[in-house]
Amino acid sequence: MKTSFVTTVLNEAKTITGLLDSLQAQTKLPDEVIIVDAGSTDATLDLVKAHRLNQSSMIRIIKLSGINRSQGRNLGIKSAKYKIIALSDAGCVLDSDWLARITETLMNTSVDSVAGYYQTTTGSVLSQAIAPFVAIMPDRFNPKTYLPSSRSLALKKSAWIKVGQYPENLDYCEDLIFAAKLKAQTRMAVKADAIVFWEINDSLKDFYYRLKNYASGDVQAGYWPHLIKIISVYLRYLVFFTAPPLFLAYLFWPIIKFNHYVSGFKAVSLLPLVQVTADLAVMRGALLGLKLRLARVVK
Repeated sequence: MKTSFVTTVLNEAKTITGLLDSLQAQTKLPDEVIIVDAGSTDATLDLVKAHRLNQSSMIRIIKLSGINRSQGRNLGIKSAKYKIIALSDAGCVLDSDWLARITETLMNTSVDSVAGYYQTTTGSVLSQAIAPFVAIMPDRFNPKTYLPSSRSLALKKSAWIKVGQYPENLDYCEDLIFAAKLKAQTRMAVKADAIVFWEINDSLKDFYYRLKNYASGDVQAGYWPHLIKIISVYLRYLVFFTAPPLFLAYLFWPIIKFNHYVSGFKAVSLLPLVQVTADLAVMRGALLGLKLRLARVVK
């Protein structure tokens, strides 16, 4: 059965070549590649057009400025020629067997969707410290509870239709909500060996905004498992306000929890800073998400 690969891009000139190179190196190639561009103003599309995959007429570019990721993914899947859809993101590099492994179960069984896995790649001590805050590390991976990111996912187009497509009212948390519906409403398999490698940016500013956006999306979506975690962040800082010495003790918690994921004193020493940055981002994002959710209710 033939496969369509779908990805969305917006100003991904720094990362799109890595994704396309890894796609070309697959042991099983997709039968078409659909790239939905949301209005890139950098060299993203020039790089796509110049890539060797495009020279084989495999790539189809769809341009629609101003759309969010949900709208882009839905447009790409809707436009796909084939019944099997594989998804990943710019900023990722696919393992050479990724496509073969993530689609083989869909080809041979009654499974409707397949959750692949992702591993982080880090190029600095800061990105090492950030990684366990934004990714499911290998020793914490549980296939029974795992919800896939759309950076490593495959599904039948019929499953996408069944669950109501990606939620286009959400700019963030959209793939988590979509994955939760897939897990609840379709027959989902987990393929831990279908791996993509996700490069972690070594910018504390980017990390802050990523978590702020995640929290905003969680609140807008009303995703309770994460809302409980957000509430716990507020509660812990309320406790710290009344008992400041506890905050000093709290700074050791990320070191105890995550030190085995990093190497070297510098990376370990950054963990408290990353933890506090994450907490501030979550609290700020939750307030923004609440504001946006209330604005929709008022309308």
